[in-house]
Amino acid sequence: MRFDRAHITLAAGAVLTLLVAGCASPATIVKPETGVNDAVAAAPISPTPTRAVEAPPTVAAACTISRVHFAFDSALLDGETRTELKAVAACLEQKRPATVVIEGHTDERGTSGYNVALGNRRADSVRAYLKDLGVGAALQVISFGKELPLVSGAGEQAWSQNRRAELRLPGDQRSDGRLVAAR
Repeated sequence: MRFDRAHITLAAGAVLTLLVAGCASPATIVKPETGVNDAVAAAPISPTPTRAVEAPPTVAAACTISRVHFAFDSALLDGETRTELKAVAACLEQKRPATVVIEGHTDERGTSGYNVALGNRRADSVRAYLKDLGVGAALQVISFGKELPLVSGAGEQAWSQNRRAELRLPGDQRSDGRLVAAR
């Protein structure tokens, strides 16, 4: 068979195309035991938008354990308090502490005995709701009644701040400066 200039040019073009395609496509692997080409089909390379990859937030920055407030002479959880406690439950799911201490507090009105009982009911209602949300940590309840006010003074502005339940982890500092210890 005789090759003329057109055939040689065509063959040279085919070889050049194969060389260029070979550089742009993934390597072909020939499995020696079967002789089968295990080649990946060369897809055209299209620019893909790049997403900024953010590092996951640290647990400390991601969530906080907080306090919730109550109405006068009440241990009922209102809608806002339930929303706050859902965020607390998600935070506890991230942190996975073994124990959470829930402190019940009241304002200064009422007898010491009554306020200790009311603080206990407040802390217990928070504990029950967190359990309903699936929090797996041991939830310890303690009542301080009116003994550890958050805000000093008389009047509704101070009293509303003091009617609360505070959620703390062992080792956290209470409003009186002492460290929380798990029982």
